[in-house]
Amino acid sequence: MNLAHEMLKISSFNLEGKCEKDTFFKLIQFNFSSLVIIVFFLIQSFFAILLLDSIILMLVSVFTAFIISINLSLAIKRKNTIGLDILTTIISGIGLLTSVFYCNMGVVGSLLFGLFPFLTISMLGFNKGSYFSIAFGVLCFLIFFIPLDINTSYHQPLSYKLFFIISYFAAIILANLFEAIKVKMMQSSEMEVLNEKNANKLNEEFIAKLSHQIRTPLNNIMVISNILAGSELDDKQRDMIDTIQASTNNLVNVLNSMVEISNIDIRDNSDFNINFNLQTTINNTLNLFTSQSFNNISFNYKIDENLPKNYFGDPVKIKQIFLNIVENIIKNKSSNKIHIDIKIGKSKESQELIELYFELKSNKPIMLPINENHSQFITNETTYTSASTQIYIELLDLNITQKLIESNGGKLSISLTAENAIFTFPYNLKKNIDTIDDKPIEPKEESIVKDKHQAHTSIELENANVLLVEDNLINQKIVILSLKKLVKNIEIANNGKEALDKFGTSKYDIILMDIQMPILNGIVATKKIREIEASTNSHTPIIAITANALLGDKEECIEAGMDEYISKPFQIEVLIQKMKSLLK
Repeated sequence: MNLAHEMLKISSFNLEGKCEKDTFFKLIQFNFSSLVIIVFFLIQSFFAILLLDSIILMLVSVFTAFIISINLSLAIKRKNTIGLDILTTIISGIGLLTSVFYCNMGVVGSLLFGLFPFLTISMLGFNKGSYFSIAFGVLCFLIFFIPLDINTSYHQPLSYKLFFIISYFAAIILANLFEAIKVKMMQSSEMEVLNEKNANKLNEEFIAKLSHQIRTPLNNIMVISNILAGSELDDKQRDMIDTIQASTNNLVNVLNSMVEISNIDIRDNSDFNINFNLQTTINNTLNLFTSQSFNNISFNYKIDENLPKNYFGDPVKIKQIFLNIVENIIKNKSSNKIHIDIKIGKSKESQELIELYFELKSNKPIMLPINENHSQFITNETTYTSASTQIYIELLDLNITQKLIESNGGKLSISLTAENAIFTFPYNLKKNIDTIDDKPIEPKEESIVKDKHQAHTSIELENANVLLVEDNLINQKIVILSLKKLVKNIEIANNGKEALDKFGTSKYDIILMDIQMPILNGIVATKKIREIEASTNSHTPIIAITANALLGDKEECIEAGMDEYISKPFQIEVLIQKMKSLLK
């Protein structure tokens, strides 16, 4: 096996990765066959002058080896064998025929000639190689019966001639058999690869369909919870809504990870900032574990007294992070009872921002699952003492938590020992807006002029004429319910054809376009709208609102002529911000 690898390495001439895969394998076959032929003719030239005293045979052998060497150099330089394989086969065939004509080969020589069909079929392929090998055998047979004085083969005994021909044609059959087996194995391997690709494609299509079906109701849950969060609620109700939002965001992140969406920023799914009490938010999150069926868990909560109580930011993200870490500690706990110490302090502070330091410490070690198909759990001290935090994050399935912290500019750190488990991370929050006493900056005269100019060209959201193109009645109600306090005029089109009909008779300031619709989908409808606008020199902003959130879907929407793209589920604030931006 080692010898075969060395021969393969020599035959490759460092061409791997420098040409296509199929070409590379053809080059290896050609190079190896050429090297064998060159060595054969060099040895033959040596024996021709030393044992047979035949200068002609020596010159022919050396010349043949020289020409094949040139062909080999050209193949390596050009990185292909086009035409060179046929030329090499013809030249080597002529050289071998000369050997038959001038050389008294004997039994050993006949056996060596049996290599020629293998080399020929290897270089030219199954059909061409077989025909060429048979033609060569026929010519050898004819040479045996040409009555010339210089033809040494003519004077060989009949038994030798029959042995040569039989052994040669047996080699042809054997070479064809080997080639047929090789081709069959390659076809079998290619079929397996093709079947695997088809299976993967079916899985991708299933995941895409499942993703689309999940995103729409998930979006409705998110929007409704946001609407409720904006209403008058008591503390308990608001905490319940926050928990729903945190859990929904976790589902969104899991869904995004499932379909491997790298072009959708996690911050776009939860861009929601309000004034909130940090201690109340964390207490309410921890109460979810102590008030439910977690009787064996307790918390010790310590916060720096010098820290302000209220902040401006996204309490849902804070709740998400704590939910994920605490759930992970409970899931991988090493004992029935567990106690978690939580510390919150200040790392640094600016005029508007405070960087907080969070630490969650378990009094017992947690176990790392080494294999999802294996029930055994191990402590990191015995196996992962030198592993990085990233390994812990992968094993403990904290990728979503890491992304949430990284989106805020921090980094999750994990320390696991045989005694405890410690999770630490920084998090930036704005100070409560009501406590910031910054003086407003007076705009310069230049800015005032610019703002007045923009006032004539831009449209306020509440005065905009909005066309919602959506075939799902529930989705229509959800969007209208979300925007009715901010937008006065919203018209509905149930599909792309209705959208085109309405666009032709009315003027709209912005269009919210679904993608998958009956009769005419959103992509085609957008292209036709842009074709109409091309003749009128106008442009209506179009935002794609779709459950199509796989890689490439955003690019397809933008290429069709849409101005913005937002995937379900989304925070309504993100949609409103995009609408305001396009209207200006």
